[in-house]
Amino acid sequence: MQVKKYLILLIFLSCTTSVSEKNIDTVAERSIVESDIILTEILASYQNFSNSPQNSLDIIWNYAHPDNKKITGPKENFRNMLLSEPYNSILDLKEYSFTKTVETENNEHYEIKILASNNSYFEVTWVFQLDKCPEDPINNCWLTIAVTAPSYYESGV
Repeated sequence: MQVKKYLILLIFLSCTTSVSEKNIDTVAERSIVESDIILTEILASYQNFSNSPQNSLDIIWNYAHPDNKKITGPKENFRNMLLSEPYNSILDLKEYSFTKTVETENNEHYEIKILASNNSYFEVTWVFQLDKCPEDPINNCWLTIAVTAPSYYESGV
């Protein structure tokens, strides 16, 4: 009788463990936020930059890849870069649209068409790299590795 109880308990525990491992794997797979969602959050920060400059700067900086931060940082230098030509043209943008142009396991590129606050149209290429999240090194996340300078054109977002 005692052996049956232990056997049933052992079977129950082994089933519970395998279900838990599956749940952990599922959570890990879901923990990577899609790059287009991150891009939308970053562009919203640019769009509302004047309303909340420090919060916008924090969001944009937090999604920068460590290699990007080495080139553009520290954060105060990055802020000054955003406020200067040609990168300030993206601040307080009116409208935007984007299309994913490159997708690999570790890199994604987007062509972004922007209507600037001065009513000029331009396009930038935004490049994300999948890497360890700075605030959560256990998980990977999409981080900005590069953004091209604006390329101006006549009209249309």
